[in-house]
Amino acid sequence: MLIDMKLTAESKSGANTLLSAETDRPEYPYGLRISLDDESLTKLGMSELPTIDAEFTLEALACVISVSRNYIQDPSMQRRSLELQIKTLQLTPAKEQSEASHAQQLYSNSGMNS
Repeated sequence: MLIDMKLTAESKSGANTLLSAETDRPEYPYGLRISLDDESLTKLGMSELPTIDAEFTLEALACVISVSRNYIQDPSMQRRSLELQIKTLQLTPAKEQSEASHAQQLYSNSGMNS
């Protein structure tokens, strides 16, 4: 199941107090943005740039490279963080991939299919 990572109204209000207009505030946390350079696009087989707002299915294998846990005054109040390094990546235009084929690809190498 895919989880929508869009910032809540409460998170948006505290996201960046330097931005004054509501439209200038980000919809998603900055850390969820991935930038692909020319070499990466070539490796992914993208010879032409897609149009703005084109959607892709993103499948990735990521490795944990950092974990952190900080306690703030009260030990019951903690902040956790996890940093991932994407190691392998596949992009598929959303309209070309059915939900059934997505599930099949997702579980084909996981050992979960029988």
